[in-house]
Amino acid sequence: MRGNIRRRTKDSWTIQVYAGKDPATGRKRYVSRTVRGSKKDAEAALASLIRAQETGLDLAAARLTVSAYLDRWLEVSKERVKPRTHFRYAELVRLHVTPALGATQLTKLRPLHIEELYGALRKRGLSGTTILQVHRVLHAALNQAVKWQLLDRNPADAVKAPRKTSKEAASLGAEEIPVLLDAVRGAMLEIPTLIALGTGMRLGEVLGLRWQDVDLDSATARVRQTLQVTMQFDTPKSHRSTRTLSLPAFLVEALKRCRKSQNERRLMLGESWHELDLVCERGDGQPLRPDTISKQFRTVARAADLDITFHGLRHTHASLMLAAGADLKVTSSRLGHSSISITADLYTHVASDQDRRAAEALNAHLSRHMGS
Repeated sequence: MRGNIRRRTKDSWTIQVYAGKDPATGRKRYVSRTVRGSKKDAEAALASLIRAQETGLDLAAARLTVSAYLDRWLEVSKERVKPRTHFRYAELVRLHVTPALGATQLTKLRPLHIEELYGALRKRGLSGTTILQVHRVLHAALNQAVKWQLLDRNPADAVKAPRKTSKEAASLGAEEIPVLLDAVRGAMLEIPTLIALGTGMRLGEVLGLRWQDVDLDSATARVRQTLQVTMQFDTPKSHRSTRTLSLPAFLVEALKRCRKSQNERRLMLGESWHELDLVCERGDGQPLRPDTISKQFRTVARAADLDITFHGLRHTHASLMLAAGADLKVTSSRLGHSSISITADLYTHVASDQDRRAAEALNAHLSRHMGS
């Protein structure tokens, strides 16, 4: 028999489940719980304990806490999502969920606990976007707990999803770009910066770009792989992120110089060279770390009195294209957005400027044909 129920008092029961042998002593282990209520309540609790054992959770612990459960969920989800996604899941859980809810017993987690968590995160100054990400991860984890029959219902269902923060994408003005280029000239950041400015690629796409995907004769580059923060190469973010981009002349010339310099280093290093075919590498062919490039770029930008992140170069590229009159659909395709609405939402400020200029042009045209 997997488990048993024994009455303690009129409204109290002891349930017990066999939890295997102790690996150290070889003795049989049992997990016991006290349940208050009817015999049906005790039977339901016993069934829950048995199901928990079937998922591989440690029933020998006094209580299955939210922290212990999330650790198990993250372990299982590692095989189901991309490394970058899993890294973000674990980061959100570690930084924001576990400190507040980790010690709570999973079966005693209530919607109010989650509401209080979101309120505390808002007081700490987290953006609505980050809190929404926390909600989505927690909701997905608790949904799995329901599927594993550890919970009867998902307490996050009763909590309204936080609103995503809408803010204008930060980018450089045309007069600030020469300042940045002067700051990175001759440094390891120069080529990644020029690629991001000239193509709008994401940082991972820039660092994952290979020479086999670049055609300098036709001035094009294909985005076919990305370097994750976990230092693993992966496919692009979505099917629309796999794309072919035309390269501006300034970038073509910079890449020609880059390839020449790289070939010289390859010959000099000989067998010490790592042949990964990467355009951006650390000097010996090995990939650059995304987090290192982000930090170095931020440091250089601040020293030049520029308030911009590496990701802001992507926004700068898009803003310059739209300001120059590029079609929104073309810009969206160039950025690899999954839908044109994402592009429109991010660059409403540029669209407003275009709308104003269109109205001014219309006024100039019609005013010639109208009386005062």
